[in-house]
Amino acid sequence: MNKRLYFLDNLRGITISMVVLLHVFLCYMKYAPSWWYVINPEQSMLFTYGVILIDVPIMPIMFFIAGYFSLSSMQKHGVYDFWAAKFRRIVIPWVLGVFFLAPPSMYMILLSRGKAPDYIGFWFGQFWKSMFSQSVFWFLGLLIVCYLILTGCYNMFENFKSIRRESKKPTVILPILFIAITSAIFLGMNQFFAIDKWVTDYYVIIFQPVRVFLYLLYFGLGVLAWKRRWFETAGFTPKLIPWLILSVLSAITYLPFKLLMASRGTELAIQAGNAIGFNIFAFTTMMACFALFKHLFNSDGPLWKSFSASSYGIYLFHSVVVYYGAYFLLKMDASPFVKAPILFIGSIIICWALTALLKKSRIVSRII
Repeated sequence: MNKRLYFLDNLRGITISMVVLLHVFLCYMKYAPSWWYVINPEQSMLFTYGVILIDVPIMPIMFFIAGYFSLSSMQKHGVYDFWAAKFRRIVIPWVLGVFFLAPPSMYMILLSRGKAPDYIGFWFGQFWKSMFSQSVFWFLGLLIVCYLILTGCYNMFENFKSIRRESKKPTVILPILFIAITSAIFLGMNQFFAIDKWVTDYYVIIFQPVRVFLYLLYFGLGVLAWKRRWFETAGFTPKLIPWLILSVLSAITYLPFKLLMASRGTELAIQAGNAIGFNIFAFTTMMACFALFKHLFNSDGPLWKSFSASSYGIYLFHSVVVYYGAYFLLKMDASPFVKAPILFIGSIIICWALTALLKKSRIVSRII
């Protein structure tokens, strides 16, 4: 990788850590979804605020980074080799995850409530009927859709095969237009679907209707950023202070609208404020993260290299570790402010170590 772009790998690793933190916080938040895997009896609103804020920028960052590296890989290796690599790295973990790691996650919903049947009966029965979910592996399914769309464009339009890269800094119009489009889509979809609704009826692709097109657009923005040489020596790099200020201000603005959605979510003004707040916060926080990591964490030191290399495995394995860890900690007589750090740090260490161990296998290392 270009030495000046190590920060993108590091940011992806930290973003995955924030995914783990989100799932930990959900176990200890007030007003957790009634179906959540493990709900601790003692809860705090601080975890609720954390869930609301962490939830917004993490997936846009993940899809943007995936888009940033995708077209260059396709041009370099060709469509066949590109998909051979994606089959190993995305399709196989996706299928194995849905069949073998998602079911024990869903089983925890029943186990933590004292309603669990035998696991084999659950796997062959309830899981595939009333309780089907891809757990965290929905991301891989939707990422495959992004790669399929990119492949279609690559095959249909000659410009994609020999695209001319040029350093071009975005004008103020780009973020304004992007936020306006994503906010309009978010608000429009919210007229037909609840903001937190998941569509699981199709088995193959699991998604949130109000967000799915946003993620596709962030993937496309990543492709555009690569074309315009963002983050490279002569290319555009966001300035930290302005974007950080905008991120903090948008978080403060978004939070009350999100909280009001629970009681006044049918009012168009509240829906509009929530949609605009969500998308401003997502975009500004992503740009602030790019600036922060480019300036402070653009390193390939041993610790960063190890963590970045293991971050994909952490994503794949963390759900089972987090949920079963939270279930074990239900027996611990302690504050959620004690349990949450134990669960988060323990989950990261276990998944990091497990990934490092599995990567010693030549076959497994080609997958994770």
